[in-house]
Amino acid sequence: MAGAKYTETYKNVSTMGEKLKAAGKQGPSNDEQLGLYAYAKVAEGKDFGAAKKPGMFDLTGKAKYNKWKEVVDAGTTQEQAEDKYVELGEQVVAKYDK
Repeated sequence: MAGAKYTETYKNVSTMGEKLKAAGKQGPSNDEQLGLYAYAKVAEGKDFGAAKKPGMFDLTGKAKYNKWKEVVDAGTTQEQAEDKYVELGEQVVAKYDK
């Protein structure tokens, strides 16, 4: 079960993303987005072993899968992933939500 700080940060990042998209503004870099994605997957306890490997031409899917795998292979616990997501999420919101 995700903690309150994680949930709050997740909502803030999502809201910021919607506002940036609606305004046609540039948001977080691909690396920042991939980091948020991978940490969120681990923080929410998603099973990497059950994930389907994306097809050869699904470049976005491959990037997400590989980043998630990188976080899992590093032995990141669910609690560590929550902390990392909160840290990165707060940086992204401070940087882009103006």
